[in-house]
Amino acid sequence: MRYLIPALFLLLLLPVAVAGTYKWVDKDGNTHYSDTPVEGAEPVKLPEPTTFDPPKPQPRKARSPLNEEPAESEAPEGYATFEFISPKHDQIFWATGGEVPVQLSLEPGLRQGHGINLYFNGKLLEDSPMSGLGTTLTEAFRGAHTVRAVIVNAAGEEIASAGPVTFHVKQRSIINPR
Repeated sequence: MRYLIPALFLLLLLPVAVAGTYKWVDKDGNTHYSDTPVEGAEPVKLPEPTTFDPPKPQPRKARSPLNEEPAESEAPEGYATFEFISPKHDQIFWATGGEVPVQLSLEPGLRQGHGINLYFNGKLLEDSPMSGLGTTLTEAFRGAHTVRAVIVNAAGEEIASAGPVTFHVKQRSIINPR
């Protein structure tokens, strides 16, 4: 009984699926289309439906220790780790008033002559390079945002990078503030 009703429904649709399409012009010059033939109607040849065959995915190359890229947390030039503590990737902040704290982890500490440039939504922040490992982003209003940090030397050359990290700022609803 469970499958009987859907099967009957599909049987009722079968004549619709094989019905032809006819075209005719009435005495006022209006063109009509129908699935039932009328006197003077001509069958219409419909084009085949558009289909898409996706390409087969390429097999992934096996990684060997020789061609392996360094992990994101591995930083060159003697920095063992350089990563974001806050915000975490896809972290959600609720009703922050536009302020989001940023905290970085760096081992060993920042060397003399090095600074940290912080990029918020792809733009270099005005107070970069930072000398510390934390700051507060302002104007981080509702929506998705990205932050990225780069260690630079005195010449402004990039030494290491952390991120990008995407985070989200959400606003409570006026209708349902919870």
